[in-house]
Amino acid sequence: MERTVETLEQELKSEHDLYLRALADFDNFRRRIDRERANLGKEALRNFLVPLLDVIDDLERSLKAAETEKSPLVDGVRAVRDKFLRVLAAEGVRPFQSVGQPFDPSQHEAVGTAPAEGHPQGTVVQEVQHGYRWGDDLLRSARVVVGM
Repeated sequence: MERTVETLEQELKSEHDLYLRALADFDNFRRRIDRERANLGKEALRNFLVPLLDVIDDLERSLKAAETEKSPLVDGVRAVRDKFLRVLAAEGVRPFQSVGQPFDPSQHEAVGTAPAEGHPQGTVVQEVQHGYRWGDDLLRSARVVVGM
């Protein structure tokens, strides 16, 4: 009889250990799913934001082509661009400055070279397309001309 009690106690302990492991596995699974869900949401927002940067680029090109003109249309396009930038800034998206900075392949994409003229060699001398950060992450690298 006493042997049976010992056997039952060992089986109970073994079953309890299995229960605790299953509970821990489920908790780890739940945490992993929460992380994946958060990453999926962030990636979906990133996929939405990147094409909007091309729209801002188009607005800026339009404004540059009409920079000497004074008209309500140009003022309206400027207002739309500024509003777009404020909406993106509210989401943590901001352009970063590249001209005068050393070329950094982790945040710049070189599209050409030019004489360095007044800048150290390997410095960005022109920005062809703005780069943007989203919080601390790089959203889009800047396309730049590097001084040689």
